[in-house]
Amino acid sequence: MRILKIENITFSYGEKTVFENFSLELPDDGITAISGESGCGKTTLLRLIAGLEKPQSGRIESPKEIAFMFQENRLLPFPDVTGQLTAVLPKNTDVTKYLEAVELGNEAHAPIESLSGGMKRRVSLARCIAFAEVTGKKLILLDEPFAGIDPERVKRIMEFIRGLSIPVIYSAHDREALELADKKIAVR
Repeated sequence: MRILKIENITFSYGEKTVFENFSLELPDDGITAISGESGCGKTTLLRLIAGLEKPQSGRIESPKEIAFMFQENRLLPFPDVTGQLTAVLPKNTDVTKYLEAVELGNEAHAPIESLSGGMKRRVSLARCIAFAEVTGKKLILLDEPFAGIDPERVKRIMEFIRGLSIPVIYSAHDREALELADKKIAVR
């Protein structure tokens, strides 16, 4: 079984061609990392998979039930860490395990403005994986999820994500984060 099939897509921003006759097929399990230089199309590929962009030609078959973590944190205007998660989840959902998974259990009631950049990134990641698991998403897309997070912590977070049994596709620059994936795709 496969979770994703991309057939001969072409996509351009104006005169700049990002993908030309690009194809990819991924199984319905495991974790896939997308690597490549800045500006090569990693974010664009995730946006195409999510249906946020449409290719000029070709086909993309992916589930409609997707959780997407953007490259920007996109934190909500709520005052504390817990509110960032509970705002997107069914009422009375316990978010403790997700905060602990990203090692923010002790920061549950911390004001967002008091957090470092890496901590804010982990809040955004916790929100995405909580949303995916609680609402039954079929695919998780993560755009640079580990920016500003130390490698040892990334390993521990990835263990939790792997245990969700939801296919994950993420983009990354650093070698340590790429090595944690089951499959790696290089975009040029």
